[in-house]
Amino acid sequence: MPPVFGSVFLWILTTILWWSGWRKETTEGIPHWAVGFFLAVWPLALLSDIVVTSTYSVNGAELWTMLAALAMLGRLRPARILMSISAGVLIGSIYLLLSRLLLHPSGITHYFAPWGAAILVGWLAALLLRYAVEQFVAVSAGLLICEIMTNLLMTSSEFAPIVKASGWMEAWWIAVLYARLWSVSIQSITVQLKRWALKWGWTRGGQSS
Repeated sequence: MPPVFGSVFLWILTTILWWSGWRKETTEGIPHWAVGFFLAVWPLALLSDIVVTSTYSVNGAELWTMLAALAMLGRLRPARILMSISAGVLIGSIYLLLSRLLLHPSGITHYFAPWGAAILVGWLAALLLRYAVEQFVAVSAGLLICEIMTNLLMTSSEFAPIVKASGWMEAWWIAVLYARLWSVSIQSITVQLKRWALKWGWTRGGQSS
């Protein structure tokens, strides 16, 4: 499936889940109207390209996502902002390395598909950061760093493009959705285990009452 179709499919899936009631579990403090507005504008932004120079343009969906990430920074304390950006730098470095390895003719693509790198990014974001806003910022910053480094390398060598506009958005959707899925799943499992512990009469000390 071409990356642009993959990103549109993931947007449709997210929109359906969002409007079907998967809100409280996934946003964790992000205003519902903000998420709805982001999802509503995203496909329109995807259809537009903003020319930066004669040889470089930015897809509207990329720019819209970056603006949303910047807006999310206002909901974080300075310490959490630095932590989210630091996690994004780490995630971006790992994603850039994996993407470069996938281009190497070593047969690694037989064992690690390109979307696997995006899943790894989402998993790392969920492990390093707890809240949805922080994960959103970290994934966006990490993939942006990866794209910037790719463009810089492309101008000085025959470095093949790693993340184009549609590929970037597909990786972003996969990473963000997987991060939220992992976080929500872990929270649900933790809550269920606590309920079972209370049901069977276990106290905090590990002894039955």
